[in-house]
Amino acid sequence: FTRTEVEQIIRDVWPDDLEDRAIAIAQRESNLAPRAANNCCYGLFQIYYRWHKNWLPTVGVTNAKQLLDPILNARAAYKLYQRNGWSPWKL
Repeated sequence: FTRTEVEQIIRDVWPDDLEDRAIAIAQRESNLAPRAANNCCYGLFQIYYRWHKNWLPTVGVTNAKQLLDPILNARAAYKLYQRNGWSPWKL
């Protein structure tokens, strides 16, 4: 995915009034690289799979590797925002 495609995915998933901030967070967390991963966190928004695995199936994520899909990651991040506001990203 190109940066432009990734930004558009985020714009498509997040509401208009939140999308610019969501893009800024994804930029900070992964440099808009959908396949970014480390020992705990995955994808655009660096979602901590083990911490959130109980509710992630509600957005179609049943294993950590699925968070490398930018659409699923953006959906999961928006759901996480709905649950906890911006606090998971410590702004």
